[in-house]
Amino acid sequence: MNKLTTATLCAGALVLALVGVATAHETVIKPGAASTVPGKAVPFGVHSAHVFIESEELETPADVQAFVFVDGKAVPVSLAADQKALTFTGEATFAKPGTGIILVNRLPQVWSLTPEGMKKGTKKELPGATRSNLYEKFAKALVAVGDQTAGFDTVVGQRLELVPLTDPATVAVGQDLAVKVLYDGQPTPATVLATYDGFTKNPNTYAYYTETDDTGAAKVRITHPGLWLVRTEMKGAPADGAVDQEVLRSTLTFFVK
Repeated sequence: MNKLTTATLCAGALVLALVGVATAHETVIKPGAASTVPGKAVPFGVHSAHVFIESEELETPADVQAFVFVDGKAVPVSLAADQKALTFTGEATFAKPGTGIILVNRLPQVWSLTPEGMKKGTKKELPGATRSNLYEKFAKALVAVGDQTAGFDTVVGQRLELVPLTDPATVAVGQDLAVKVLYDGQPTPATVLATYDGFTKNPNTYAYYTETDDTGAAKVRITHPGLWLVRTEMKGAPADGAVDQEVLRSTLTFFVK
């Protein structure tokens, strides 16, 4: 899929608050612990949810890939499907002290609007379909390894990436945590939403809304201890016209004391 144009990226950022959240199934990593020690595995779950953070569907297994980011490389991690919890589970192990980074990519899928509603497939594959969107999702989670958090701001190269500019381990309730939004490694304007685990059972509801500044950075006010979720999205029309719209979504999870 070709890159989105600058104009359509900006347009996608502006309309996010109006149309993006209402139908968003977010891919979210939920670590089983805020910290670990070198060599000890951290369990984690991959959730697909409208309520944060409770999984509501099990994605197609072949389309969900997990990694740990070690020495500048994404190393694959095996996942197991939990049919009862509607999650994928895995374990992340880190050999060195610092921030351990877990990554997930929900591979691109095309969904089309048909007379019977949204269905997976292209307009050519689905008779009567009038519009097709391609969705790709990225997730990142941070855990402290060996009581160290160096590397919390590492850029891992996700196509749409949320990079913390403030160490989550140092942020207290009532303070701001700065994040930068990168599209193909470059800062980009975007809407940023945030919430914490247990904030509400209402679908698609966030505790905080903000927008990036001219440098692609935004500040999220931390209002509660626990596991936090930050989310952003980009929309645009691909230059090759293969689908009507391409939608990229990215989440970041981390613990606040």
